[in-house]
Amino acid sequence: MDPASATTLLPLAVLALVYLPPALVLAWVDGREHRLPNRWVGGLTLAVAVALALAGLTVPGLREDLRAAAVLALVLGLGAILLALLAPPLLGMGDAKTLPVVVLMSAALGGEVLIAALLGIAVVSGVAGAAVMVATGRAGVRFAVGPVLLAGPFLGLLGAPLVQVALGTA
Repeated sequence: MDPASATTLLPLAVLALVYLPPALVLAWVDGREHRLPNRWVGGLTLAVAVALALAGLTVPGLREDLRAAAVLALVLGLGAILLALLAPPLLGMGDAKTLPVVVLMSAALGGEVLIAALLGIAVVSGVAGAAVMVATGRAGVRFAVGPVLLAGPFLGLLGAPLVQVALGTA
């Protein structure tokens, strides 16, 4: 496998084999119980971090992008946790603790994927929130954001071509 293929395929393999199975479980639990269990979130975060670190060790061309992804995940994760502590109605703590692994996985797939993932999460969450308000006839009704949040890397892959066009990099 040539280095260019490895830098593209390894993060996709981590997404499909390491990220997706526990993300599906977390999305299902959050949809049913409105909670993201710490054990599952921690396991997902650790598994993705280790898998991406191993990918970086194997393919030196990935290292710089993975370092940037880790820094972004840490900074945005700390910001999310601070927001959850200061304004719990805006963001649940489970969602705040899940954000770093979503950012890490999305950013590992590329900058355009991260941008599209964050935009996709915002748009789909807004639409879902509006639908919940219309369906219940009440404002302020809580709904599980975890499934939308966990879908971030996939939303990012779908939206990355649009981001590339918008940035003029396509």
